[in-house]
Amino acid sequence: MQNKLSSNETEPRAKTASQSEERYPAWFFDAQDYKLVNLVNTIVEARTHSKALFQPDSGLHPHGIIEMTSAPGLRMAKAVMILLESLKNGGAEERLQALRRLHDEVLYSVYSPLQHNTARVLIQIMKDLVRASPDRARQLPLAHEFHRAVRGTPRIIRKLLGAYHLLEMPEEWNQHAFDHHVHDASTKGRKTPTHLVMDAWVKGIRFLTVIYYNTVDSDVANELLRAARIMEITVRIGIEFKASLRGKLVEFIWSPLNTEAPKSFAELTHRPDIAAILGEYAVVNEWMGKYLLELLRAWNSVHAPGLALLWGLDPVPPLKEENFFTYMGQRQPSSLHLAEYICHEWLPLMQRQCDTAKTAAVAAGDQERAESLGAVQKKLEGLVPDDVLETWLTPAANPDVVFPTQPDSRLPAVMLHSPESLLERLVPLHPCQMVLNLAGLTAQDVLELLWRGRGRITHLELFNLRQWSHGELAHLSAINSLQRAINEGSIPRLKQVIRQIIDGEESPPDRQRLFQKILDNIQQFQELYAITRLGSRIGTDSTSRSHRTHGMGIVFVETLPVQARRSLHREKNAQRLTLPIYTDVYRFVHYHEPPHSLPWYLRVLKSVMGVGSGQVTRGWGLEKKTTRVCNDGNLVTLGGVDSQGVGRDVRPNDAAEPEQIGTHDYTLVNSNLVNILKVLAGFIPAQWAFWYVGNWWVLTWFGALLWFAITAVRNVGQSVVAGGGITSSMLVTWKYYVSWNRMADSLLYTGISVPLLEVVVRLWILQNLLGITVENDALMVYSVIAVVNSAYISGHNIYRGLPKEAVIGNLFRSALSIPLSMVMGKLLLYGFVTMGLPDPIMLLQNCAAIVAKCSSDAVAAVIEGFADRNMYLKMRKRDFEGKFIQLYKNITRQELIFPQQSLNSMIRDPYAFWCSLNEKNPAVANQLMAHLLDIMYMWYYQPRARDVFWKKMLATPPEEQNTILGLFNLLSLEKVVSTLILKGLLGSEFSSALTFYLQKNRDIINDIHHWAR
Repeated sequence: MQNKLSSNETEPRAKTASQSEERYPAWFFDAQDYKLVNLVNTIVEARTHSKALFQPDSGLHPHGIIEMTSAPGLRMAKAVMILLESLKNGGAEERLQALRRLHDEVLYSVYSPLQHNTARVLIQIMKDLVRASPDRARQLPLAHEFHRAVRGTPRIIRKLLGAYHLLEMPEEWNQHAFDHHVHDASTKGRKTPTHLVMDAWVKGIRFLTVIYYNTVDSDVANELLRAARIMEITVRIGIEFKASLRGKLVEFIWSPLNTEAPKSFAELTHRPDIAAILGEYAVVNEWMGKYLLELLRAWNSVHAPGLALLWGLDPVPPLKEENFFTYMGQRQPSSLHLAEYICHEWLPLMQRQCDTAKTAAVAAGDQERAESLGAVQKKLEGLVPDDVLETWLTPAANPDVVFPTQPDSRLPAVMLHSPESLLERLVPLHPCQMVLNLAGLTAQDVLELLWRGRGRITHLELFNLRQWSHGELAHLSAINSLQRAINEGSIPRLKQVIRQIIDGEESPPDRQRLFQKILDNIQQFQELYAITRLGSRIGTDSTSRSHRTHGMGIVFVETLPVQARRSLHREKNAQRLTLPIYTDVYRFVHYHEPPHSLPWYLRVLKSVMGVGSGQVTRGWGLEKKTTRVCNDGNLVTLGGVDSQGVGRDVRPNDAAEPEQIGTHDYTLVNSNLVNILKVLAGFIPAQWAFWYVGNWWVLTWFGALLWFAITAVRNVGQSVVAGGGITSSMLVTWKYYVSWNRMADSLLYTGISVPLLEVVVRLWILQNLLGITVENDALMVYSVIAVVNSAYISGHNIYRGLPKEAVIGNLFRSALSIPLSMVMGKLLLYGFVTMGLPDPIMLLQNCAAIVAKCSSDAVAAVIEGFADRNMYLKMRKRDFEGKFIQLYKNITRQELIFPQQSLNSMIRDPYAFWCSLNEKNPAVANQLMAHLLDIMYMWYYQPRARDVFWKKMLATPPEEQNTILGLFNLLSLEKVVSTLILKGLLGSEFSSALTFYLQKNRDIINDIHHWAR
């Protein structure tokens, strides 16, 4: 209970390390799993003792020289540890740096067909791994899943997405996923702005509106918008104000436009006219603090003693007011904070007292009393802040307290202003969205507000999930009918809807006269929204605290991949909610024509195929005027509740779903052991097949070994050549390029193919059933074997998640392998004859599958090698695109530092240039050196890095080429660079990186200048 309610999400469970991996068999887990768990626990322990965590410079690339100093898992764990902390721990700059590091690490860590989805899974696993510390029994399976996920196999990633209740998102990242009403820890939410943005990205959200009350702290807004820029999420800030209407307090959300950049929003809120309004409404937050104190006093004097009396327990000491404000910190006041404070402080005291009383009752033999206290214990265990808020902190339970739910003379004066006054002051200040919250409003209320607002209300918050769950949107259908009638532009239709609203309920005389005026001026009313339609806003009102409602995030089903839509049908209805809102969705495709014209034959080909010549952009659009309330909606929640109806967002320590991790789960077995078993599982059927045929002793005893040797040599050869490993100046061995997991899979499936090709196809079907042999129709034998093999290989390639180029290429490799099989068969027959072996034709018949295998693997080496090469090129392209963006930003800052001088002239003297730059701006100088060290590391260690580097350089204007190439001369300053490394540029584990630099810095300068010439 306390873990759920704690404000610090990283508080470890009260489990000891003695419950560690002893419950798992000895053959479970890998050495890297134990290492990752130890690293995570080390940094969690360090952070618990308030020790600072080293974070690499933001200029250091995940695939750069930082690889020599720390493991990616460690860097991710540090970043997650910082991000999960509450507002009072660490600063915004530290969290933003951690978010940038985490974003880069997960996106660059693996190349997968499901790149974004793999990154989402990695973050989720790492969050659970950090939260589970120091419980190694929970951490080890998570560490093992983490390393399985890093491989990016689509089948495994989809399984993990389902385990974490995440919907698969399209890799184009064009899904229409959003939430236009959420809260962070500055109001009534649980998460810091940076943590909120990270979790939004993990869920797949691309558009977010974060709501604050009456005012917003500039530092909080700056952190939120910078975090959104890092994660490439469009975030808007909304500020909620209240106005008075006919005995109700109406909520408006003012959301200024064109303020997604932190600087733009800061300039806006510091404008004197806007700052003055925000200052006026800041008194509402001060009043809210006093209102919460009154509620706390009512709890101490009435509710807490009453509950103790009801349960037959002694009252606990009153909760201290000063402790409540300490607990709340800098957050804007909310009754939800008070409910959590009560559960955090009062609930443990009551539980201890109940336990003591029950023990005494049992000792005294009072069975009835013990049973009664047992029932109280269950009530206390199930008590959550939502219960406290909805039962004891309501107006009905506290009649003497003034609640901010309806107008009262004791409320701050600004809350009693009319809607016109609020709208007239806010809307003209800056282009904005003015959103009307519909909670507690009738259709007549909305009609009156729209008329009095004179078009200044731009949107209706048509659906708020929390308010809908609480029954506060009873008139939603009638309001939506009015909205649609206004947007359709049909005056007869609008008149009909207005008359239905007027006749639908009784209204006072002054409102009747107002409605009559609207009907008399109905054309004027419709013209208020003739140009800009009355829009809709939909949100969850998520705080990541509620135990009863679905969490943050909503998505249009049509914009999800096919696999995600299928998973929605398989899920239980209670786990993910379909909203009663429908909007027409359409798909668009944009073709960007290239700047240079293509040859005529390519233009004709593309015209026939119906595609443009350049880049293609696909996305989704909404027919916003079609938004309607109906039973069959096309919006589903991204957050969910578990089988007990508890929101998943408030179960941070239970997210690993430990019940899904069994002690006999085969996925937890040591990877090396799994690979050995895979090889054996492939070798046994292969050897059986050759024994079964048994026409030639060579194949009977060595056929399986020969078959496996062909596959192994092909895998190694294609991997090394694809990665450019034949370059002598690369500093990695051939083993670096070979994936042993992929090798084991390949041997498994190639072993299974022997009975298929040798026994079933060649012997049973072709020879025994159809009478076709190499002697009477060699072409038919090789063709059938090649076609079956191609289909089989493509099938298991899809299952294994190999690159798309390899899957498609293997489908058609039979066309190339058949003639090669004919040639190899003739050569083998010639060899048999030359060696004087008896019955060479029969021997060739027995070797038909081996011949087909050799030719097939030879073609496969080219096809899959090409696919692997493209994979490396794409990885390096992504690496260098990110690195060159950073490098250009750094060069731009250099140009601004030296506006009167030419960089090309200055860098001719590397030491003088470095001294000048370091004196003017040490941060720019340090980042420049980090960029150069990264490129140096990639040059020697990352496959295909040199090819991509020079391709990028050739696309660079000559002046910039000279600047970039000249900057590499700074690597000759060994004393300068060594000093930077020793002072902590790469952290404390720098010895390997420093040795590498000192050995290769002059070589790379010579290489680059040689290549440039």
